Amino acid sequence: MKTIYPKSIESLKEHIKTHIPSLYVMSKTSTVIAFDRLEQTLSEQYLVDLSSMPTHIELAGDDLIISGAVTWQDAIDYLKGTQREIMTYPTDKSACVLAGLATSCTGEMAFGYGTFREQVLECEYLNYKGELKKLTDKKHIIDEDYKLLTDQYKFFKNPPMPRFDRECDLMIGTEGQLGVITSAKIKTTKRENYTCLFIKLPKWEDDYKAHLEIVEKVQAYRRSIRICEFLDSNSLTYLKEPPFKDLDLIVLEVRESELENIFENFLMKLEHINDDDIFEINRSKFLALRVEIPRSVNEENARAGVVKKGTDAQVSLESFQELMDFYRSWSKLGVRYNLFGHLGDCHLHFNFNPEKKDENVIKEQLLKFYDLIFQFKGSPFAEHGIGLVKQVFIKKYHQEKVLEIFSRLKRTHDPEKQFFLSGWLN
Repeated sequence: MKTIYPKSIESLKEHIKTHIPSLYVMSKTSTVIAFDRLEQTLSEQYLVDLSSMPTHIELAGDDLIISGAVTWQDAIDYLKGTQREIMTYPTDKSACVLAGLATSCTGEMAFGYGTFREQVLECEYLNYKGELKKLTDKKHIIDEDYKLLTDQYKFFKNPPMPRFDRECDLMIGTEGQLGVITSAKIKTTKRENYTCLFIKLPKWEDDYKAHLEIVEKVQAYRRSIRICEFLDSNSLTYLKEPPFKDLDLIVLEVRESELENIFENFLMKLEHINDDDIFEINRSKFLALRVEIPRSVNEENARAGVVKKGTDAQVSLESFQELMDFYRSWSKLGVRYNLFGHLGDCHLHFNFNPEKKDENVIKEQLLKFYDLIFQFKGSPFAEHGIGLVKQVFIKKYHQEKVLEIFSRLKRTHDPEKQFFLSGWLN
């Protein structure tokens, strides 16, 4: 496989016009593409690395326009001197915004602000002819029967298949299989002051009554709380300076103007939490902590020569306890693990940190897990995409109507068979 680094729209157009099968990437932070083993897993002839594409950021009214290899950190820094801020970002802010759009990134703040998909107003992309096309957020339903399939997941961040309710959905979550995104216009929100609250809980493996109570009652406060995150005791062991040991942690990011209301009407009325188990913490300290955990997990796995096996499933509030029960069964397998993620959305990441001898057992367990998520009518991959790693688990979710739509889209938008042919849309 050859790697090229286009540094302009024109050079990118020229490569697209060759129609050579290629995988287009912008930031190698994805957990669903095994970048260290691409030659073993891809049939594409080229890896087109877009990380050298020129960047542009502009605030047009209240909307942020970005093009090229702009990272989430670039976008955050650009808005620091303004009264606006973006409404989502992944844990690793070195990732590129347009790559996040392609995989339908949602981030921690989806609890309060909704998904990134809902914040995209326009995007531009290069089609198979190398022509620049613009898509907007106006209605554009591809097929009514297909829409019925995605509507059953309307309360989830992402269904098991892309939504195609709006014109720009063509590029969101399709992982570069229909064209190459070059720019986007996204909503921002008025900058407000937020504070972080830490809530200490017993280990979920021993007693999860408090966890279930919080996830149920926090739903009424989405306008005041923009994140409701969970880090279990195992996750905290990856920190150089953990805030405490042998306890779980829930973090709420609360609008300061609503802090008194949250304490009086929500936190003080929890049956399974004591007042002295709740305390404020500096927001930047939490953000640093949130980045350190997955980074340390990945570094440890790299040293051990194993690949992290993790889940990205979201279920309904009604199924959440059963999901926790299943995760509890995994805690008894004798394989090192941690559990963290977006508690308020019933969307947690269970990560096995295996030794090589454990990999077959874990594969069997994951097959059982995705059968269970199917029974729950949950979303198996709510945030990080499918890529190459998760294709074996997604097939049963794609009914004949879904495959028919995929085939039609590829014939229309990729007739030369050049965009990520190893992807799941093919």
